[in-house]
Amino acid sequence: MRWTEVEKEWKKVFELSWVSFCEGNLPIAAIITDNLGNILSTGRNNYNISEKFLNSKVDHAETECVQMLDVIKFADVREYILYTSMEPCPMCMGTIVMGNIRKVRIAARDGWAGATDICNKSEYIKDKHIDIQFVDNIYGNIQIVLHSYVELRNFRKHNPVFKRFEEDYPTATVAAQRLYEDKVLDQCVEHKMQFEDVFHIVCRAIESVEQLRV
Repeated sequence: MRWTEVEKEWKKVFELSWVSFCEGNLPIAAIITDNLGNILSTGRNNYNISEKFLNSKVDHAETECVQMLDVIKFADVREYILYTSMEPCPMCMGTIVMGNIRKVRIAARDGWAGATDICNKSEYIKDKHIDIQFVDNIYGNIQIVLHSYVELRNFRKHNPVFKRFEEDYPTATVAAQRLYEDKVLDQCVEHKMQFEDVFHIVCRAIESVEQLRV
């Protein structure tokens, strides 16, 4: 897949994810658009150092994105779409619900911390009829490569998050391991590469693994 083929909404999401990656945070980002695709709000993970909260552990992409939406200027909240690179955690899913967002598009499933299943378990949330769709194609693999790279860098592969990613996204995690072994993405950060170029590097790594699996 070429960068020119990526929808503008996902381009913005991954560009923001890459900013967080470059800053040493988890590469997760979110945007809110209107039904014409105009970006109304953005958010990204600031897990390590937050400028907004004393407790940086709660400075997550979707939560920030919903909090930063100007509901006076942009009042049609239920008509807007939230795009996120990773399935929201319990806190972020709760913020989406309470922020009256009714349309959510997700690149990658998070079998470890993802909490979209609460929408089927809570009668209160069921009544809101939130439209959640997983894109779960190349975008999901791209996100898992980035996220897995961080997991390998911080914890190696002996941690439950990476193990779950291996189960759900075997191709992406192998690609991440290959990139990590050669510190490819670290070099991209050092050279201050834009995500458009990083995108093609990651896509080639994924394609290489897929060819071996054929």
